[in-house]
Amino acid sequence: MGREDTEAWETGAVFALLEPLPDNWVKNKDFREIWDYLRNDMGTLLLELDVDPEKDKVFVVDRGHIEGFLYDDKKGIPKRYLHSTRKEGERVYMESKVSLKDYLSRAEEFGYSMPEVIISEDVPLERIRISEQQPLLEEELKEYGGEYRRRRIRDIREIPELARWYKQYEGKLREMEEGGGEARRR
Repeated sequence: MGREDTEAWETGAVFALLEPLPDNWVKNKDFREIWDYLRNDMGTLLLELDVDPEKDKVFVVDRGHIEGFLYDDKKGIPKRYLHSTRKEGERVYMESKVSLKDYLSRAEEFGYSMPEVIISEDVPLERIRISEQQPLLEEELKEYGGEYRRRRIRDIREIPELARWYKQYEGKLREMEEGGGEARRR
């Protein structure tokens, strides 16, 4: 989870977000560039993990403590995230760790700018699935056309779970086009 703080360096984790498109990351008031940066660093396929907040080692940390150190332009970043060294940022990041159960019941009380879910144990494959929501794939399909889009759709249709998602997505697009067509005729 880190490079310089001993506990962070010795802790391995699977990282996740609380929602498919979490507002606190997409429209973050403290770290305005974070979503674009994260989008460039991850794929477009959304997976879901089944976790039991009562039994699993699942936590929430405030990623803002790492970002506060990493951002070159510190303007607009709250003081609590401005750490003079990476080690200090990683230490406070690790200290922000609370159980998922506690976070979900008291999220506002914690006031995390960038809540990041960490799972500090292996997640069995049977608890991982392709999400029925694919907002990043939808965004990609809207943005690109031509041969790239045709190849992407072909690849999507080859994966059974994504083929089901794409069929629903196509239906939504048709409904919107038909609805728009009716609106134009009126």
